[in-house]
Amino acid sequence: MECEIKWNAGDGISFVAKTGSGHLIALDTAKDVSGTTTGSRPMEAFLVGAVACTQYDLVSGIKQAGGILHSCKAMASAVRNENSPKVFNEISVHFSIESDNISHEVIQKILDSSRDVHGSAMKMLGKTAEIFFDFDLSSNRSSPYVKSEKPKNL
Repeated sequence: MECEIKWNAGDGISFVAKTGSGHLIALDTAKDVSGTTTGSRPMEAFLVGAVACTQYDLVSGIKQAGGILHSCKAMASAVRNENSPKVFNEISVHFSIESDNISHEVIQKILDSSRDVHGSAMKMLGKTAEIFFDFDLSSNRSSPYVKSEKPKNL
């Protein structure tokens, strides 16, 4: 894996990153630091990447288990240390899933496996942060089912 990151000269403290797969990502600091903001802060992008990895595992796991997935949305929040290094010390992710032909138990197993075994980004973040996943599962054939998980320390 590789990337190239270039500073936007004369534009405060903003950057453009080019990923190894050729995609561009705009990165910037908080508006109060540079006076403007043209992209995500690097730690926001890190959180997005970690949650997207988990969501990838979830979507592919549902499909592999024979689920008929209609939608999958993740909402994440994170708390960081106030002092440097400002690492994440708590990450909470709520998944809203609409799928037929899948049980809440299978969803829980997929999420547990992603966090504890397969999810590289969450595994790294788990060194400093408590990670919480919860979800709601609805189906076209049944009423919504809400499942919350107790915290797991990694």
